Amino acid sequence: MIRKVYLDFLREKLSSKEYRWILSRGMQYALIQASRLAGRPFCGPILGTLITNYRCNYDCVMCDLKLRDRELRARGLTEFDTAQMKGILDDFASLGISGVGFTGGEPLIRKDIFELLAYTKKLGMISHLNTNGSLVNDRVAREIIEAKVDSVNVSLDGACAETHDTIRGVAGAFELAVEAVRRIAVLRGKKGALPRLKTVSVLQETNVDEVKDIITLATSLGVDCVEFIPRQPFRLDAEELPADESLFLQKMEGVTAYLLERQKGEVKIENSPGQIRGIGRWLKEMESPLRCYAAYNSFTVDCFGEIYPCLPWANWRKAVGNMRETGLREFWYSSDYNRIRQGTSACRKCYLNCQVELNILFNPFWRRSAAPPPTSGYTP
Repeated sequence: MIRKVYLDFLREKLSSKEYRWILSRGMQYALIQASRLAGRPFCGPILGTLITNYRCNYDCVMCDLKLRDRELRARGLTEFDTAQMKGILDDFASLGISGVGFTGGEPLIRKDIFELLAYTKKLGMISHLNTNGSLVNDRVAREIIEAKVDSVNVSLDGACAETHDTIRGVAGAFELAVEAVRRIAVLRGKKGALPRLKTVSVLQETNVDEVKDIITLATSLGVDCVEFIPRQPFRLDAEELPADESLFLQKMEGVTAYLLERQKGEVKIENSPGQIRGIGRWLKEMESPLRCYAAYNSFTVDCFGEIYPCLPWANWRKAVGNMRETGLREFWYSSDYNRIRQGTSACRKCYLNCQVELNILFNPFWRRSAAPPPTSGYTP
């Protein structure tokens, strides 16, 4: 079983009778599989990620990307303007990318974000927005809907203000996130209408006991789905696992069992069963067992033109090129990037949902063979 977002968009295309789009995605899937076997691309990627800015109004414990902004500016680089950002989207479209994820930093800090979101739709690509919710007032919520954004993620890292605000590093962040979800849900109307609305929680030692309450809260706010992401080793200046690692891992075993049970609840768990089953193993081994398809099924570009095979490599500052030196389409099919692909394909370092779920989609037999998580007496 694949994650719900893929099925939802497929149903939407079927209901709209966009059979050519569905057929082209099927052909792209087959070509990407063939590309991985041949070691060179026969088509463009499925997913494009655009890091709109590294600037952010929060100081989250699991993120240090605000430092990236200073690092790149220290190299003499400047943030792309609207025309340059549209150029990235043009290149994404020319590669046949079906959907673009807008992330940051906090994307809503950019004054042209709605113009970029609307332009993505004009190019025929699915648009997805990640936000911490802090800037979503009534006007912004209306602009999100008017830009015809397909899906929105709002970060919700706790079921109460104390937990969420501590993780996000700003007092009042919880109330702003809750109000953001509520505003979008009310303005879009009926559940299931666009934008598809989801809360996302990064699980760590300080909120692992609140999973059940987070789901309850999100349900009351009118979301379509709830997603949980295990905390990643992305910060370059801090340890990622809690001091009492054994207790945290034990609790995560209980969480994975609980999430599998809740797959058919009123509000769906966005994570696929395969991804949920793998969480405990990845946290213990700090390594994914999946063959990585990032260099064939995804492409990430940031607001300074830096090119990455995937979002995790962007978080690790592992750029493989820059748009100031080459166009995206040219770079994608270049011999230089093909040499780099050999290293990215061997990478097993991340278990970030966006790339893991794509890898699961392209490793169908792994889903069937993955063992269920051990049972636990822990109740979230």
